[in-house]
Order: sequence, then structure tokens, then C-alpha cells
Amino acid sequence: MKGKRLLARLLHNWPAKALSLAAAILLLFFHDISRLEERFFSVPLELELPEGYVPASNYPDNVRVSLRGESEEIFRILEEDIRAYVDLTEHDSAGEFLEPVRVERQGTARGIEPLEIAVEPLEVAITLEETMQRVVDVQPSLSGFPPTGYELTQYRISPSTVEIEGPSSRVEDIEEVTTEDIELTGRREDFSVRVRLQRPDPLVTFFGGDVVEFRGIIEEAVVLHTFDPVETVVLGLDPQLQIEGSLPSGTVRVQGRQLDLEEVDPDQVQLIIDASPITSPGTYRLSVRPDVPQGFVVLRYEPTEIEVTVRERQG
Repeated sequence: MKGKRLLARLLHNWPAKALSLAAAILLLFFHDISRLEERFFSVPLELELPEGYVPASNYPDNVRVSLRGESEEIFRILEEDIRAYVDLTEHDSAGEFLEPVRVERQGTARGIEPLEIAVEPLEVAITLEETMQRVVDVQPSLSGFPPTGYELTQYRISPSTVEIEGPSSRVEDIEEVTTEDIELTGRREDFSVRVRLQRPDPLVTFFGGDVVEFRGIIEEAVVLHTFDPVETVVLGLDPQLQIEGSLPSGTVRVQGRQLDLEEVDPDQVQLIIDASPITSPGTYRLSVRPDVPQGFVVLRYEPTEIEVTVRERQG
């Protein structure tokens, strides 16, 4: 009898009681919801790849993660403890695949409840190709010029070749890689710098490091220059004798330091005839020699001989 009375009492006006219970549950739910806050940040997107394959298309470097939970809890989570990744290990051939972005809790993110984690984008398309390695030459990228009078005469790069790795379609056409810019402006002496290599393609990496050493040899610039016309001068002629007519001018080609050359007066370069052996009037073929300032090397000069007619001086 007591059980029947209890059941009757519970069922009495049951619609109103059910509505009251539902309202209480909703109030509790919305109370909990009101205590939850959101936090947003970006994390690197990792790829788990099958052996022997690499991505051959661009994909997002980072994804946007949103955390929803109690404020004190979600703001204790370190960004590096939320790992976002795409698992491609089940594929064993080249192709394009659309895969979901997965999230893994680590460290400070473990054991926190309630915690909702959402990621954007939800999935990414990845093209896989077989991995290819190749040894290529290293070329320097030189910027600027040494000061006037100096030049880069030679250089060495160590190592002179590097191994690159990436999708076969990107690697197979690469013959060489270049360094970042190496500045020559203002350099008057030998120098060494460590410089990074420039990636020839975003999907190609350097197998074994991307830093090389560049050694440059700076020397004073040596230039070639031709003086033309050059005066021909007679030395050692007996004062009682004189040359008939005028002597032809000539040319002298020299090699020397650029800085020295800029300071030379053209009148300092001459062609000399030694007439001291001449003792009487007549016609003579005499050798010509160049006379240039110290520090220059004569490469060529003309004429090498001159025919002169000598007569007695009048008056």
C-alpha cells in the first residue's frame, strides 16, 4: 500500500514536475557554459610521412587552434603542448591525398577537463612524391665592389658541393645552389665569412647543413693601359750635330697598379733614342727604348727602331 501511495504521489502532476527537472538541467548546463572561455593560437603543422616519400606540394605551415574550457585551466596550457599533425604513413605510393588534421594533447594539456579543441583547417591536401637526393655545386652571390684600385682576384668555397633532398620533380632540374649575398663593398684585404645557402625551392632541403665558408682574396687591381701618342726624345747627340726633320711619336702599352696609373702624368712616359754613338753627319737606324715610371711593366711599344738623318748644326 505504501508503495502504491508513493508511486501515485510521484506521478501526481507529472508534466509540471518533468518541466521543472528539465529547467533545472538547462540552468545547470548554461551555468557551466557561462564559466567556459575560449583561447586561440597557431601551432606548426607536422607531417607523418611514409618512408621514402616527401610532400611535393605546398601545405600550411601552421594551423589555427581554439581551446574552450575553464579560463584558469586553458591559459595554463603551453602552445607547444598542443600538437597538430597529418598522418600519411598508410600510403605506399605517390599521389594526392586529402587527410584530416589531428590534434594530440601533450604535457600541460593532459588531464584538463572540460576541454574542447578545434582546429582550422579541418583537412589538407598533400601530394606525395618519392624522395630524391642530388649533389650540386655551390656558387657565391657577390654584392657590391671593392674600392677603386682593388679587386677580388680569387675565392674558395668550402664545401664546394652540397647534397640536396626533396621531391624528385623539384630536385632533378637543380644544377647548382647559391649563397646569400656576400658584401664586397669597402674590402681592401683578404676575408673569410660563413654564409647560408639559399634554398632553391621551398620543398627542397640541404642534407647535412646549409652553411658554407667563403674566403675571398682581395688584391690591388692591376690594369693594362696604352699611352698614345708618346713623345720620342733624342739623348746624347753631339751638340755640333742635329736631327733633320721631326721625330715620329709612338705608343707604349704598360701594366701596373690602377692606383699608380691614376697618378701618372702622360708626359712621364717617353720613347728614348740614344744618339751618343753618332759622331758625324749621315743616316742612321737607331734603337728605341721606352721610359716609364717605376712600378710599371712595359708590354709593348712602337716603334722599336727609327731611321734618322743627322747633319751639322748651322750657325
